[in-house]
Amino acid sequence: MPKIILKIDHPSDPIYDNENICGYAAADSLPREFIKKLAETGKIVLCCGSEAASTCRDSDSDGVMVEISSAAPVKAQINRIREQLAKGKYLGVIIPARRHEAMLASETEPEFVAFKFPPEEAKNALEVIKWYNELFLIQSAVDLTSGLQDISAAGADFVIINSKDYEDFGC
Repeated sequence: MPKIILKIDHPSDPIYDNENICGYAAADSLPREFIKKLAETGKIVLCCGSEAASTCRDSDSDGVMVEISSAAPVKAQINRIREQLAKGKYLGVIIPARRHEAMLASETEPEFVAFKFPPEEAKNALEVIKWYNELFLIQSAVDLTSGLQDISAAGADFVIINSKDYEDFGC
């Protein structure tokens, strides 16, 4: 079963804590003190959103998780984010489930690559994720923050879900 990264968008979102949850993805709109409080759980805290890098610095979180646009050069986007992070901070990159983006993202050596796709693209996406896991050593994740779906065949290391979906989630 993949480990869970729980996405927290609002201070009112429930904060679950169990052995299957390896970390939290904290929205950059959250108060910095709230993000620092998440770190007290002992789990990894990754900031996400357009201001993730500055939020990471301000809250001294463990790193960032950033969605990359396919409309702009993938490597340049990832390298720019990496340059904004302090040494030793984690970088997770969210990309569409396509081989081209997967290869480009992996060449920048983030800590993990997360694939995000709508349910109607699940069959093709799962094939891409399996291909990725066979070819690359960089950890993989599936981003289900747009809605839960069956990803049991993906073989990903992590799954990213919204806190509000946690009770309904099953691998």
